[in-house]
Amino acid sequence: MARYCHRVYATAKTPRFCVVFNLQWQVIESVKLEPAADLAAGMTAAIERQAREKWQTEGTAEFGFVFLHRDAERRLLILTERDPYDLRPQSFSPFAAQSGCGKRV
Repeated sequence: MARYCHRVYATAKTPRFCVVFNLQWQVIESVKLEPAADLAAGMTAAIERQAREKWQTEGTAEFGFVFLHRDAERRLLILTERDPYDLRPQSFSPFAAQSGCGKRV
């Protein structure tokens, strides 16, 4: 059985983005985090910015995302390597290299 190795806050060699989306995937806010930035601190700062505007988290951000709500509105805050303003089509390859964060049993 394979185990998933959760490394969303590991030091990255490429930029990451803390992005707030509405539920129709429109970008509300995006902050670029430079390579080797403290990703956990970047996510915490994004949550704190939202909290100052009275947004409340609906859980923890341990997996790199959290839903927010204020009154009857919901948003998604997510840490991603994809620039939210990059409009090129996305694709998925099952043959892409694995992250090497563990061995299969």
